[in-house]
Amino acid sequence: MIKLLKLQKAVFVLILGVLSYIAYRVLEANEVSWARYFQILAGVLVMVGALWMLYPILFAKKDDDGNAEIITDPTVEAPVDEEEEKPATE
Repeated sequence: MIKLLKLQKAVFVLILGVLSYIAYRVLEANEVSWARYFQILAGVLVMVGALWMLYPILFAKKDDDGNAEIITDPTVEAPVDEEEEKPATE
């Protein structure tokens, strides 16, 4: 699903944010004066990753029925759902 929605980079940024926070905690325990810059970097990376995760939702195209159609990676094969029959209304 992550590859299908082109979210690999967002996940990578989130992982970098977590690793940066771990580095901050280690450096802070050793009382390194510049450890807070890793904390700042971790916060920025997590915010950017979270906003990047929202990208497919915010920029989804809507069809005529008002349903959102999320653009996916064309190189990834997605399982095709069977067409549901809509009940006829009179």
